[in-house]
Amino acid sequence: MNSSVAIHQIEMLNRSSLIIRCLSIYALILVIVGTLGNLLTIIIVCRRNLRRYVTMRYLVVVSVCDIISLYGWNLNNFYKFTISQNRGNLEELSLIHCRVMSYLTFVGLQLSSWCLAAVSLDRCLSLYFLTWKQNYGRLSRAKYHIAFLACICLLLNSHILFLNGYRIHSNNGTTTKCYATRTNPNYIYPQWERIHLVVYNLCPFSIMCLCNAYTIYATVRSARIRMPTTEQLSRHRQLSVMLMIVTFVFVFLTLPSCIYYVFFRHRMLTKRHSRLYRHMVQISLGSVQFTAHAINFFLYCFSTRNFRHELRDFLREICFYIIKSKRTTATAKDLSTTELKKQYLMKSRHNNQESTLEDQQTGQQYALKDMQTVLINEQ
Repeated sequence: MNSSVAIHQIEMLNRSSLIIRCLSIYALILVIVGTLGNLLTIIIVCRRNLRRYVTMRYLVVVSVCDIISLYGWNLNNFYKFTISQNRGNLEELSLIHCRVMSYLTFVGLQLSSWCLAAVSLDRCLSLYFLTWKQNYGRLSRAKYHIAFLACICLLLNSHILFLNGYRIHSNNGTTTKCYATRTNPNYIYPQWERIHLVVYNLCPFSIMCLCNAYTIYATVRSARIRMPTTEQLSRHRQLSVMLMIVTFVFVFLTLPSCIYYVFFRHRMLTKRHSRLYRHMVQISLGSVQFTAHAINFFLYCFSTRNFRHELRDFLREICFYIIKSKRTTATAKDLSTTELKKQYLMKSRHNNQESTLEDQQTGQQYALKDMQTVLINEQ
């Protein structure tokens, strides 16, 4: 009986380890896909037809923050469960790694969510106040709003750069303990994580829900009053879908992880099998959370027609440039081959002319010698 229970536990542990390994590889895939998608988003929204909109300025910042946040805990999960033999954290390689990585991750996540909230708030105020766009919502003022949000997030998390982590000196060497202080092991989890939950998720989500609800209401109301055509109905539908998708995908994918780290992480047991299950839960929720920061490019493509058109034009330009460069290279090769042939023909003609002149001079010399011989004989 005991042996069968032990065998069952070993099978469960092996299964959990396999799941964790697969999720760690998925975390690396999120980093790669999210980086490429966010870089494409930055390129597309910075094109001439889209960069004149205030919304696109915020989306550039969202993409940059998403790239920064993807390289924090996702790489740590891949390193911890795939590369490291003793399952050490990437942040604990040194105290600098601990503080810089955690600081950039918290700042990137919070600034990304607040820029999304700012987009919703800007649209809502533009509909509610007719003079908002002319006075406060102009394109030239967007950079000041973004700078203000960035300063708030940077200053709010600045204590992490000075307090997070400490060194432990022992006979085996020096190790680093991250996400804690010498006097407070709950410094980050759950104490700061609770504040992070409010700043990163609850407040932006509340703003996005209220603003998007009013935006959808105002859009539908104006559409009914003006009796829109089929094209206008399609445009209103696309706007509503985009607002709903971006908002609810963000909250549904990020809220479970924040709730776990605040209310349940410190309550789980630290036994070996329980620790393995805790790792599986953490990496699962982390993968779900960071999926929201890796798929924005696909959400924009799905919900925004202008974004798809710009992406299509960009890909066409890339293909045209590649084809043009190949043709230019082929033409240059043909020209070089033609030039070589011309040079060869000119050299051969020159050599023939030189040989002809030499033959003529040699013949003249022989003729002169013959004439001299004849004259001598006559004398």
